[in-house]
Amino acid sequence: MNAIVGRRQLKLAKKIASATARYALLAAIAYQLLYPLLYMMSMALRKPEEAIDPSVIWVPKSFTLSNFADALRVMDFWDALQNSVLIGLGCGLLDVLSCAFVAYGFARFKFPFSGLLFSLVILTLVIPVQTIILPLYADMRYFDAFGLMKLTSAITGGPESVSLVGSYWSFYLPSMFAMGLRAGLFIFIFRQFFMGMPKELEDAAYMDGCGPFKTFFRVMLPNARNAMITVFLFSFVWHWNEYYMSNLLLGNMKKNFAIAISMLRVDLQSIVNVQTISDPLVIVTRIQAGALLAILPLIVLYLITQRQFADSIEHVGIK
Repeated sequence: MNAIVGRRQLKLAKKIASATARYALLAAIAYQLLYPLLYMMSMALRKPEEAIDPSVIWVPKSFTLSNFADALRVMDFWDALQNSVLIGLGCGLLDVLSCAFVAYGFARFKFPFSGLLFSLVILTLVIPVQTIILPLYADMRYFDAFGLMKLTSAITGGPESVSLVGSYWSFYLPSMFAMGLRAGLFIFIFRQFFMGMPKELEDAAYMDGCGPFKTFFRVMLPNARNAMITVFLFSFVWHWNEYYMSNLLLGNMKKNFAIAISMLRVDLQSIVNVQTISDPLVIVTRIQAGALLAILPLIVLYLITQRQFADSIEHVGIK
């Protein structure tokens, strides 16, 4: 009897130790991930003079919202929010439609050089955007509608090109043709998903009189909901954080959050009266407030879609 009780106690002790180690590891990982956010909140809610106060670690001595007010004013928050949302939503939706269409062709149809072309698509994953930014800028600065404007110009005498720099179309057009930011990854995600779907769905659609296009839009695309959510969220976040392309294609008249954050220190020194303070570290509180405002919409988006996003990542990974 004592031996049985001893084994049960040993088994219970092992289970408690295993659970404790598991929760300790998860807590350490959670702290590592949440540390930047906690740091931003701590710095943004304290007074500027407390930024270099060694006695203030996490909890400010006195809370203030003046940092957020200054950041809102300097960043042109609402204009930056509008530009970031319009670019993110537009490119996200266009990436979903165009990349799904291209990926369906790679997954279900055999045509000459299909393997080579898909290899070139995968190759785009390792090519940084900086290597193609100059030809992309030239295309947008002197956009000729794929040569159509030059033909009409010879007849009507109108302009041979139009500049799309400074407009949202400089982002929308590449996404419309599955050539946008990280489009190669999105095509790969959709292709793997479509290859894992049963062909019987398409056979049933063909028997009902559907052609390839109708089958794609009526049968395959609605069943790719998980992949669509994954691609849309990835595209939205990457366009939200993209600085290099935004700085070049939006021009000087518009800025999104990526540009606003990069210019925040200089703008604070010139607009907010902080240049009279000897230590520039006091600007950190306003910079952290601006960074927190910039990621706040993404946090809200994740909280709303976290269940769908987790399910989509799981299903896409399995497929």
